[in-house]
Amino acid sequence: MQKKLHIKPNKSLTGLQIVFFLFVTGFLIVFIGTRFVLVGAWPIIIFGIAEFCILALCTLFFLRNLKKTEEISLEQKTIYLNNLDGEKIIEKNEYNLDWTKIINEKDSLSIAYAGKKKKFAKFLNEEKRAKLKKIIERYKSFTY
Repeated sequence: MQKKLHIKPNKSLTGLQIVFFLFVTGFLIVFIGTRFVLVGAWPIIIFGIAEFCILALCTLFFLRNLKKTEEISLEQKTIYLNNLDGEKIIEKNEYNLDWTKIINEKDSLSIAYAGKKKKFAKFLNEEKRAKLKKIIERYKSFTY
């Protein structure tokens, strides 16, 4: 029995909604900045444009980090942990389930194997990490 799990970062807006948000925010900054220019306070629009540029750069950084995902594959007595950037595999790890210990830490799960620790599932909240740990341990017990 093989099981594959794909872990992605949280994202509450679609791509179109993000573009709409940036468009509305940019329009409001220009509208309010124009009003300040008309009353003689022209430096306000400079700060508004700088603020919008920072918001756009942060959004771009966020969208690029959304491509970084994790894939967990459980096969026979082996667990595969793959770090992906889009479709490209960045890091590939393989562990024997009989010799591993899954630990639920403060911000992630970790797998202890051969005296080393590998953290994964950093995108998940505490409840989902506990559920993932149960899935892996249940799978581990069924493989005997």
